[in-house]
Amino acid sequence: MFQDKFVFAQLVAFLNRSKFNRIVAKYGGDKYVKHFTCWNQLLALMFGQLSNRESLRDLIIALGAHRSKCYHLGMGKNISKSSLARANQDRDYRIFEEFAYFLVNEAQQKRKTDIFKLGGNVYAFDSTTIDLCLNVFWWAKFRKKKGGIKVHTLYDVETQIPTFFHITTASVHDSKAMDKQHLKIKKFWGTTENAVRIQIYAAICAYCLVAIIQHDMKLDRTTYEVLQILSISLTDKTHLKDLFNKTNFQYDKERCDSNEPSLFDF
Repeated sequence: MFQDKFVFAQLVAFLNRSKFNRIVAKYGGDKYVKHFTCWNQLLALMFGQLSNRESLRDLIIALGAHRSKCYHLGMGKNISKSSLARANQDRDYRIFEEFAYFLVNEAQQKRKTDIFKLGGNVYAFDSTTIDLCLNVFWWAKFRKKKGGIKVHTLYDVETQIPTFFHITTASVHDSKAMDKQHLKIKKFWGTTENAVRIQIYAAICAYCLVAIIQHDMKLDRTTYEVLQILSISLTDKTHLKDLFNKTNFQYDKERCDSNEPSLFDF
């Protein structure tokens, strides 16, 4: 029953785990792994993205506060900072890249509406440059004393889904590689190139998951609204339909505006 499931667990149900497992097997991602699997890693990173955690430490503190819930959230038990950092550093980023592209394709197919009536897709091409401290991100050399990476993105204007993304050092021009406003990464949770790539792909997975849920549930909410609601509700036991129901939201607003005593009444 839905009342036994946390909001985050309900979100995860929209992901194709069989496809992810096949990708993991392809790259041997869970070889010799006993506890913290690639699936656990992906969900932990997506939880951090959706809950707006600013650092790996913040994420671990948040998960520690919900230690008893982590298993039912799909992240296994006792996630430590060292185990997550090590997984981000050592596991093949192509696992998460390939699954991100799978979700991109799924989200794009679901959200097609042919608004331009051109018999094809309309794309926007852009790139986002992220400045990095060269002393920490030594592999991302941009200039003599400056580091940075560039995320080159081909954006489907109709579906609002990134259909191609490529990560390079900031010195690579758009023409040699091929702005995501809701794909916010405030800080990187690891310093290696592998960790940075995995975090970006996990963020793309989270964004595409929201897009898929918006379509499948026919939500009358903007992406911004959905993300804001999810950020404070991941560990609640509320049915997703109730969570995004504007009628309930309006009722709560009216109740707050009523003549009942308030904490801030004088």
